[in-house]
Amino acid sequence: MKTTQSITVALLAIFFITSSTVGESPRDRRHQQIHKRLKETSHLQYHYFAPSVHIRYHHPDSEATYLAYYNEIRVEETVKHTYFCTIGFDVGYFGIQDHGSGHLAIFSVWDKGGGKDDSSAVDKADQTEVLFTNSSAKSSRFGGEGSGAKTMMPLAWDVGKTYTFLVLLTPQEEGTVYTAWIGEKGKAWQKIASYKTVMTKKKIRSFYSFIEDYARNGETGQKPRLAFYPDHGAMTATGDWQRITNGSGTIADDVIQNGHSGVKENLFFSQSGADTAGYNTQPKQFSVKPAANKFEIESLPKVFQAMKKK
Repeated sequence: MKTTQSITVALLAIFFITSSTVGESPRDRRHQQIHKRLKETSHLQYHYFAPSVHIRYHHPDSEATYLAYYNEIRVEETVKHTYFCTIGFDVGYFGIQDHGSGHLAIFSVWDKGGGKDDSSAVDKADQTEVLFTNSSAKSSRFGGEGSGAKTMMPLAWDVGKTYTFLVLLTPQEEGTVYTAWIGEKGKAWQKIASYKTVMTKKKIRSFYSFIEDYARNGETGQKPRLAFYPDHGAMTATGDWQRITNGSGTIADDVIQNGHSGVKENLFFSQSGADTAGYNTQPKQFSVKPAANKFEIESLPKVFQAMKKK
């Protein structure tokens, strides 16, 4: 027969074992998996994947209501299975990929509340609705990281060339419409997709960009990625554009440090993978010196011109 002391010891052991498992956060579990893979791939010259690095762009006016974001990207180094997100915001993101099937653009918006990993489990009433898809693109549902709608469009983007991105929020009485355009700088815009979400929002928030190695297969970590973001702005409810000059850099998993963002030659940039300088050695807050001229975008889509006239 067990004594009271032995029962207490046994219960404490069960408690600590259980609490160490139950108390683990998704981040803890993710980091455990990373450490395991690092041991398995210790023969590689560099880490088995390149960490995701971000720039969060600071709004010029904290009191203003913003309805659109504009950003540019010039990729200088790329690797297959890399996502160069150029405009991220509170409910979606928009960028270009060096995909296994070729170069493309992708625009994604989450379902209500971020949806569910199992996209089929989201009620129809809570799903993001596709209103428009470019004739050369394909829209579909996604899951696995929340759920929502995505549109993928073949786009023969090239290293060294600058591409422009626009995302516009249009409030509705019920719901919100998000529309995205892309183009090579100096050339015509292409409207890629338009979505309607369930929640009604009066302004767009949380402007950011990132570089992601989404394959993480060992080979993808051995080469560097580098992208510059030459010019960026946010449009107020009156149709006026304001240049963004301040940003901050973050990294997704600080277990792996070879990636960071910052300012080089007065341009925001992000880089990751291979022998990229360590995140902790780099500034986390940075700024660019603004150009003397007023921020303007040439040949905006007609919907923006109509907004300015109101």
